[in-house]
Amino acid sequence: MELRKILTILLTIPIYVAQAQTPETEALEEFASPGVRGMGRSQGVEIRYERLPNFKIDSDSDDPRLGNGSGRVDRHNKFSVKAYAPLLNKPQNKVVLGFNYELEEFNFENLTPASYDLYRYLEDKNLKSIGAQLLYLHSINQRNFYFVRVKGELNGDYSRDDIKVSDYLKGTVDLAYGWKKSPDFVIGVGLQWGYTFGRQRVYPGILYNRTFNPKWGVESIFPANARLRYNLNEKTLFYTGYRIEGASYNMYVNEPPLSEFKELELRRTDIKGLLRMEREIYDFIWFAVEGGFRQYYRHRLYDEIGSRNELINNDLAGSAYVGVELYLVPPRKFTEKNR
Repeated sequence: MELRKILTILLTIPIYVAQAQTPETEALEEFASPGVRGMGRSQGVEIRYERLPNFKIDSDSDDPRLGNGSGRVDRHNKFSVKAYAPLLNKPQNKVVLGFNYELEEFNFENLTPASYDLYRYLEDKNLKSIGAQLLYLHSINQRNFYFVRVKGELNGDYSRDDIKVSDYLKGTVDLAYGWKKSPDFVIGVGLQWGYTFGRQRVYPGILYNRTFNPKWGVESIFPANARLRYNLNEKTLFYTGYRIEGASYNMYVNEPPLSEFKELELRRTDIKGLLRMEREIYDFIWFAVEGGFRQYYRHRLYDEIGSRNELINNDLAGSAYVGVELYLVPPRKFTEKNR
């Protein structure tokens, strides 16, 4: 099984699937897997940059020490590096190790010492996420498979080398069970204990991967994301769809009035409508360009990590966005040899 069949799940995961019935039209693989024919190449190493330019922000708080504020974000930058490597690649058992480094920052327009305290604190502040994950995929037979993914990340505003891990550590666990109806059709069900919608909780999901013909297919993990795929050829793919993204950052502020709170947690959830192109540069080197519209669903600051007590409610206006990626994939000779 190609590495893509693991990483398609690993890279887009929150969770998985329900029921469906379809006649099997072609012979199944020897062992079931989550991928279907027509999917893009696996990303062994990925570098991504994303920018959201110029949008308004309004902030409300019931705490008189903080009050309300408004302003404009000149740009919101996101940068990430991810790497994945197979530790075990047997016909029935796969183990993939992954690492990630991500940061996002806000740059505000016309900040002054009198500007809203949260904006002044977030200006040029790198909200970081450094993590590692381990995914285990087991193919039970030709039709059934399951996988488990465990991920740990340090999420927050840390900038020093001697950080206390327990202050920023956040964990995610994914469980899924799937059915391979044919080489072109996979469904599954699963659960995630994670932060897709901001606060850590259990989320169900539905996996539906289907290739209808050599040109068209669908890749989805509902409700987290869904994409319609068009294969122009083996070197160029186009996508359109949506994706829900969430994050949670622990913050320890040393400037009043925010410093009056021992610990803070910034949670965000946003929805993106997207258009995307993936294109081969040379065999194992690919690039992608993605753009669309991002609408924030929630962007809130809480007075304590894991708390339900909302301290500041930020209303961020919708904004266009653009992202570029460069990534490495297994060379064709390697994947063809291992088919």
